[in-house]
Amino acid sequence: MTGPSAKKLMAFAFCWLTLGAAAQADEWIHPGPALPHAQLVDQDDKDRSLDTLLRDRPVLVNFFFTGCQAVCPTQTAQLALLQAEIAKRQPLTGPQPLLLSVSLDPYGDTPASIRAYAERFGLVLGDKGNWLMLSGRQEELSAVWKAFDQDNGDPSQHASLFWIGHPTSKRWTRADVTTPPSVLLKLLTEATQ
Repeated sequence: MTGPSAKKLMAFAFCWLTLGAAAQADEWIHPGPALPHAQLVDQDDKDRSLDTLLRDRPVLVNFFFTGCQAVCPTQTAQLALLQAEIAKRQPLTGPQPLLLSVSLDPYGDTPASIRAYAERFGLVLGDKGNWLMLSGRQEELSAVWKAFDQDNGDPSQHASLFWIGHPTSKRWTRADVTTPPSVLLKLLTEATQ
C-alpha cells in the first residue's frame, strides 16, 4: 500500500487509535455464531461459500458498506494494518488467518464498487492477501448478519466490532475497532487453541 491514499489511511488510523486506550476483547464465547451455509460473491465476482471459506482457519469478520462515512474507513484502516502485521510475521505456524469483510448493502456493494473502495484505500484483496470483501443476495447476507448479531436494518447503524474466532475450535471473541493490530493477531492465534 503506497501513495497519498495509504498515507491518509494510516494517519486516520493513528489518530483514531490515539483518542483513547484500546478496548479489550470480550471474553471467549463458546460455541460462537451458528455459521450459515451462505453463497456469497467476492470483490472479483467469484462465488464463495461461507462454510468453505471458514473451514479450519482463524478468521476475523467485520461488516462494512462502501458508502459508509463513519466507522467503516477506520475498520478498513485497522484491517490494512493487521494484514501488514500478519505479513511482517511470516511464516506463521498453522493456517493463515483470513480477514472477511461482509457487506451490509447488497444493492450498492457490487463487486465493481467493492474493488473501487479497495483501490481508494490501496488494499490488497484476494486469496493471496488473505482478505476478502463479500457481498451477495439479500437473503444470503441476512443469514450471515443474523449469525453475527448484526442488525438487518439501517447499514449506517452497524456495530464497529470485529468478530475473531476459529470455526473448528468454536472459540470466538469480539474486539473493538480501536484494538491494536498486534492484539488482533494475538487473538487470532489464541482462537485456534
